[in-house]
Amino acid sequence: MALRVVMARRLAILATHPVQYFVPVFRGLAAKPGWRCRVFVGCLHGVESPSYDPDFGVAFAWDCDLTSGYERTALTGWPLKALSGWRGVLAGGWAALRLLLWRPDAVLIYAYSPSFIATASLLLALARVPILLRADTSDEAYSRSAIKNWLRDAVLRRYYRCCRWILPIGAESYRHFLRLGVPPARLRTVPYAVDQAVIPPWAQEEPHQPQPDRLRLGYVGKFTPVKDPLIVARALDHLSAEERDRLSFAAAGDGPLLAACRAALEPLLPQLAFHGFVNQSDLPAFYRQIDLLLLPSVQGEVWGLVVNEALSQGVRVVVSDRVSSRHDLVLSSTQGWVFPAGQSRALARAIRLALQQWPWARRAHPTPSPQQLVAAVQEVLG
Repeated sequence: MALRVVMARRLAILATHPVQYFVPVFRGLAAKPGWRCRVFVGCLHGVESPSYDPDFGVAFAWDCDLTSGYERTALTGWPLKALSGWRGVLAGGWAALRLLLWRPDAVLIYAYSPSFIATASLLLALARVPILLRADTSDEAYSRSAIKNWLRDAVLRRYYRCCRWILPIGAESYRHFLRLGVPPARLRTVPYAVDQAVIPPWAQEEPHQPQPDRLRLGYVGKFTPVKDPLIVARALDHLSAEERDRLSFAAAGDGPLLAACRAALEPLLPQLAFHGFVNQSDLPAFYRQIDLLLLPSVQGEVWGLVVNEALSQGVRVVVSDRVSSRHDLVLSSTQGWVFPAGQSRALARAIRLALQQWPWARRAHPTPSPQQLVAAVQEVLG
């Protein structure tokens, strides 16, 4: 009796580097029966040794495991910044060649930029390799001129036609793809998720635990102009002294505006704590020190994964209307509040609303899981 040999189908994944939020998906797809999965990354930013981040202003390596549980190939030894511009075009050509030699049945591609990703994906499309696109696109996160919007739309319409399936990161992203002509049948929306092994959901409910005297405000992220951390001080200045006496503030992050933010807040709040850059494994402990996360970004917040993190730890949020995850995660005051970006009085009103409801029972809110993306990829590939 002849033996039938069934060859595993091959799924390649292309990304700039092993991003901590993507790695659980890599591992989940690597465990998919009947498929062999290999991840091709442009570089190992933040993995093997400390890498400099110009926004944080520090060199760091993530303290979570980003390399085990899946096959991977690092295509260059370059820094992440080198994957943009003409060097990124060269790296993208090399990536396409390496992937084609591996002979994948399909390729899951994260994003359409920088030039490293764009070049590789276009060459793979010319070779008629089926592409699944996971791109964090948004029409809300950035303000552009009319001509830039027209050019962007024209390029992306053609680019999206190269993709067999597209996996939007949320409701706003889904609307973007529909607007640019992607048929609904080719879309599978899967919200962004964090690694729940590194930041596990807060399992304990404390409805009877005594609350702290103050509503503890928090900020997690880079201190850069696009994040607009200085608006926090302007908003607090609109509150009365009695309202400010009921508040404290803690921050996890670094960047060029850190000193200015500290100087602006010191005259307003007696209780301040600036922890600097906080790595992944220490974030749950930080979230337990705050009750209300502020994310006042004015642009560039195509999702806002700190919202996932905060809600999973029982922390409510105040986000600007440039934070796209608000459509999926901030649905009532039990999750948080939304205010117009850049408007300090509106942020003050949101904080005042939170004060009116304080104290509240701390309860974790369900947030998306990386396994949802694994399941969606399995579904579309069959």
